[in-house]
Amino acid sequence: MPILRILVLLLLIGGTPAQGFAATLRPSSLIFYDYPGATVVVVEKSGCDLRIYRYGTKWENVARYSCTTGQKTGDKLREGDLRTPNGVFWTVQQWTDTELIQTYGQDAQVYGAGAFVLNYPNYLDRLLFDKSGNGIWLHGSAQWLPGATRGCISVNNWDFARLVPQIAARETPVIISESFRLVTDKKLIPVQQYLFNFLEQWRTAWESNQTEAYLKHYSEDFRNEHWNYEGWTAYKREVNQANQDRSIQISNVSILEYENIYHIRFVQHYESTETKDLGWKELYVRREGSQLRILSEVWRTLEKDFQPLQPNPSPSFLMAFKEFGTPSM
Repeated sequence: MPILRILVLLLLIGGTPAQGFAATLRPSSLIFYDYPGATVVVVEKSGCDLRIYRYGTKWENVARYSCTTGQKTGDKLREGDLRTPNGVFWTVQQWTDTELIQTYGQDAQVYGAGAFVLNYPNYLDRLLFDKSGNGIWLHGSAQWLPGATRGCISVNNWDFARLVPQIAARETPVIISESFRLVTDKKLIPVQQYLFNFLEQWRTAWESNQTEAYLKHYSEDFRNEHWNYEGWTAYKREVNQANQDRSIQISNVSILEYENIYHIRFVQHYESTETKDLGWKELYVRREGSQLRILSEVWRTLEKDFQPLQPNPSPSFLMAFKEFGTPSM
């Protein structure tokens, strides 16, 4: 019987449930993902600490596990540097121990009960920071006390079995940092409103064909896979002039932060006289002086099995669009 199935069975017949923790504080990087059942993994490398935060009617620290990370300290920059990357990532695939051994052979036993694959290097890592390497996983261990890794995050198999039902591939973000700061919900409300207002101004300017106001939301350091800032602004002026009638709706917003770069992800429903599409839009935003500016953006088609999240009417959600009337979400 595979290791993971044995551990899950033990949990069901008498294992100790994950310990609950005080709900008054949350990581400052967890700015908004306020949907019932939403889960975020936060990893602090310096403290060998992995925490699970879940949203019901508020954010709660529902589990905490010891973990190990790369053999060397600092952010991952290059393949083979034995460091664990810092940043905001999403789980994109899950492996069981059986699948790992079938795919990679007996050497995959080092990953223990299974693994979650992270999307390192993410879009910003590749495009703006020229980071390389791949195969960064959150996985189990062949040993009860996992050792330092080549860049992954490792927990013992018992803890991995408890992690599995709390993580959903493509839905659970993982925030990795050297250390993190805990703040109250009240402390984050102004930040939430500021970012939601920025997002709504961007959406409104784009939808209403205020092209120059829309382009002011972009950094002069902007890059995507096709254009730099000059090419992007020229392209958008041409497209907006040719196609002025559009509707843009957004939903399922998440806002996470690492080192003053805000990772804003949402479902974008775009319709115009020429185009109709539905997909994930990701904006990478940073503060430049007193303004927020978009460093990069990327869009991909929505998965066919996607189930939309239902927003909880938290104060931050209801107040975020107070200057703009009814939110498009």
